[in-house]
Amino acid sequence: MKSWIIIAIVLIVAFAAYFIYSGSYSTGSGTIQANTDATGQLGQQVLSLLNQVSSLQMNTALFTSQAYTSLKDFSVTIPPQTVGRANPFAPIPGVSLSSSSTKVNSGK
Repeated sequence: MKSWIIIAIVLIVAFAAYFIYSGSYSTGSGTIQANTDATGQLGQQVLSLLNQVSSLQMNTALFTSQAYTSLKDFSVTIPPQTVGRANPFAPIPGVSLSSSSTKVNSGK
């Protein structure tokens, strides 16, 4: 499961880097204008990324294709498991500690 999350993050970062450095993206007519005196350089970068995200379009033809509709769900239901003890630090019933480990030095 962790490997799928890492792969997804790497793909998203690679996709974003491609569009940022390729210069082939279009900001479109719905761009957000900012006052450069108030926002600064970081604000300009955030607005640029926001304009890129708002101009993304998704082709949904994939979901109607025969290959996608023929996919089958092979998920397995996991039966409920018994949970451990209510207090894992409580003494175990029937097990006694040796007297040497339970002695307390009273200092007398």
